[in-house]
Amino acid sequence: MWEVGGIFSDQSPGDGLQGQVGRRPDGGVTVPRMPTLPGAATTALRDLLRAPEASARVVGVHPSCVYVVTADELVTLEAADALGLPCSVRLGVDRSRRPFAGVRLGDRAVVGGGRVVAGPLTIPVVRWRLQRRPRRGPFAEARVEALARLMAAHPAPVPVDGSVRDLLGLGPGLTPAGDDVLAGMLVAVHSCEDLRAPLAAETTRLAPGRTTTLSAALLRHAADGAALPAVLDVADALTGHGSDADLARALTRLVAVGHSSGAALAHGLLRGARTVAGRAEEAA
Repeated sequence: MWEVGGIFSDQSPGDGLQGQVGRRPDGGVTVPRMPTLPGAATTALRDLLRAPEASARVVGVHPSCVYVVTADELVTLEAADALGLPCSVRLGVDRSRRPFAGVRLGDRAVVGGGRVVAGPLTIPVVRWRLQRRPRRGPFAEARVEALARLMAAHPAPVPVDGSVRDLLGLGPGLTPAGDDVLAGMLVAVHSCEDLRAPLAAETTRLAPGRTTTLSAALLRHAADGAALPAVLDVADALTGHGSDADLARALTRLVAVGHSSGAALAHGLLRGARTVAGRAEEAA
């Protein structure tokens, strides 16, 4: 029987990549050497990680991150130079140190009890990171139109004007482009509750049956205004924070995300911003 709950280590979090040989308190069982790295988790994961340990599985492995899924939650283990997903536990080493070299797709995992275990890797959570949300403020019309002009160089990978049902699961991969469009929209309408609430409710209700587990989890975070820093930087620029040059720089960082995810997220932000601006004009 595979057990992680009984593994103990006498290594402090800063001792390096390689853990010590562990032993149960009764001294009866010695476990293999395991790499241990401390992590800093977003506050969005606080309840999940403080809860009792739950079984999970590794569903994605990349040089900069590992995706771990429980029954209905996603935890991303990230190197220090990864994207910064809202459901991440971030390590203090970058991808050049190959912190996930021993983790394999399909490995068993455990989430809870103040740590995440993925295959041979144990990550105790030693610090919490405050999760950003988009800044409040009306969308600056000039900024929205500036984004539209900039996006002409970055065509949408899927049609962006469809309904939630049309967009969910549209496109290949772990995070289909249609889902990215919806995530961008959710972030853009975060401060407009009469637009956010119905969109968030429909998206989170339908997502589990129409898209991947990983993407459904990211959409739940987007419904709460949580997203990649690059997404939030563009959203903040649209509400007048920073300069026009800041918007262009933020968009450059965003469209560099993934093969098409960044462009899809940006198109979702644009659609959401235009929707909010249109609502404001109607109310005026």
